[in-house]
Amino acid sequence: MTYDTGLVVHGQISREHFDPAVVRRELAIIRDDLHCNAIQIIGGDPDRLELAAGAAAELGMEVWFSPYPLELDPEQILTLFRDCAERAERLRQQGATVVFVAGVELSVMNRGFLPGDSPEERVEQLMSQPERRAEAMRELGVRINAFLRDAVATVRERFQGRLTYASIQFEQVDWAPFDIVTFELIRSAEVADRFRDAVRTLAQGPKPLAITGFGTAAYRGAGDRGGRVLEVVEHDPKTKAPVRLNGIYERDEPGQAA
Repeated sequence: MTYDTGLVVHGQISREHFDPAVVRRELAIIRDDLHCNAIQIIGGDPDRLELAAGAAAELGMEVWFSPYPLELDPEQILTLFRDCAERAERLRQQGATVVFVAGVELSVMNRGFLPGDSPEERVEQLMSQPERRAEAMRELGVRINAFLRDAVATVRERFQGRLTYASIQFEQVDWAPFDIVTFELIRSAEVADRFRDAVRTLAQGPKPLAITGFGTAAYRGAGDRGGRVLEVVEHDPKTKAPVRLNGIYERDEPGQAA
């Protein structure tokens, strides 16, 4: 289960209200009602991450401490990781089981790895030239792995627990420096017939496998849309805040659960 403490983009945080009592109550629901014994705590504010991670640890849950950089350049990402690694280590030394997640989909969600001013532009640039796609992905793999080597060194100076990175498959991550292989792996109608076998193939590797990005939204048909599941929301062009749905969608929590 992933618990969102608030994502930070251009200084704006997505979760306006953050009440520690509510956080603890929600985490208890996740443990007791949903029967989760491990939780990925994501967000862009280190104080919030530490508070929620501490509450989860007090509830006896394994904590995946997951700073989630958005629209930062590589040096800013490393600064965030330094801060969070120290906090995660303090929690680990108090007896909690902690895994440090060194970012999520960094190449698409941040600056300096792919051209473009937004995740949508970066993916479009990568996919728009089929004749250059393989070469572009190889170049991306070189860039992302060079950065991840720096990130691993930065985190391991401060954190002594297990380390991973929540990757996209096309980033072609070198997993040698990590303890756990981790993917954001979203099922869609296009890959539904081979999704199960693909996961099993990944799980045959020499290191433990985690899938941190999966599932769908709570409207009918969402499970077929994969990574396009959020395209039903219109955003303000200036503030990027969600404004409205772009159509009529039937709520479908049983479909989401399935």
